[in-house]
Amino acid sequence: MAMTRSRRTTLSDIPKYRIGIDLGGTKMHAVVVNRHGKPLGSARRPTKSEVGYRDVLKRLRDTALEALADAGIGLRDIRSIGLGMPGPVDQARGRVVVAPNLGWSDKPVAEDLRMLLRRPVVLANDVNCGGLGEATYGAAKDATSAAAAFVGTGLGGAIILAGKVINGAHGFAGEIGHVPAPFDDAPCSCGRRGCLETVASKTGITRMILANQASGLRCRIKIAKDAKVRSSDLLRAWQAGCPSTRRAIKASARGVAWGLAAFGGIFDPEVFVLGGGVIEAMGSIFLPLVRDQLRIYSLLYSNRRPDVRLAALGDDAVAIGAAVASVEVLP
Repeated sequence: MAMTRSRRTTLSDIPKYRIGIDLGGTKMHAVVVNRHGKPLGSARRPTKSEVGYRDVLKRLRDTALEALADAGIGLRDIRSIGLGMPGPVDQARGRVVVAPNLGWSDKPVAEDLRMLLRRPVVLANDVNCGGLGEATYGAAKDATSAAAAFVGTGLGGAIILAGKVINGAHGFAGEIGHVPAPFDDAPCSCGRRGCLETVASKTGITRMILANQASGLRCRIKIAKDAKVRSSDLLRAWQAGCPSTRRAIKASARGVAWGLAAFGGIFDPEVFVLGGGVIEAMGSIFLPLVRDQLRIYSLLYSNRRPDVRLAALGDDAVAIGAAVASVEVLP
């Protein structure tokens, strides 16, 4: 029996305008793009999750409308809306499984936001959106496959093949942050111990700096217990030659490299992309550390240079990826 060949998506298949929203625990960020991925308008405001689910949805509506107004485009020009969520989602049902930073669990976000905006809403995991944005319009736009690691407060990963996100059977594909790793036995925010995120994240770096200080290693950065450390603080401490910070960041880069090596052994991506707040602040420092360690952990890259790239879309990556997803997953 002859196989049916799927039609390749062309530029004419892509709507003229798309909009995506990045919803985080502290801020929401909407971006309108044209079919070439160029941002035309944007808007952002605090999430204020404490006001409750319904009021956050209204803030999402208002942010989307503000971004459209900034672009000089009406809602009638938008086919659908993409929303990147901080947590696993059930894309088929349009529900967020759990979003701890928002205090949401099993919420019908897609339908409820559709009622407010009168347009279909497509949900996706925020890191998957970031990876999709980079694979479509950013650092990996020329690659047929990519693995993305976003190093921020936590560690998220995404797998992109032929321009599509691989979600897996339960929406958990690419979640390298919660794979048990051979580095530490520290407790993780997920309730388990020894997850890769406990090392390869800003939270992990902060924890290791404190541990280094406690062991007597000199430190030039002041960290109060449970205080939030900014990525820019880490950069300044590194530049000042802080021994505790440098040791912690090297250990974190080693953890990221171990995660990328796992990706490489499973599906051998053409390109690795590094993004997230820590990378935005310290990419020129972090990238060579990861690349060198990847050669140690991967047989494939022990004798060839891995193609590891810094994310190119910056703070817009998740919103742009959500805009892509808003159309790509619709029938």
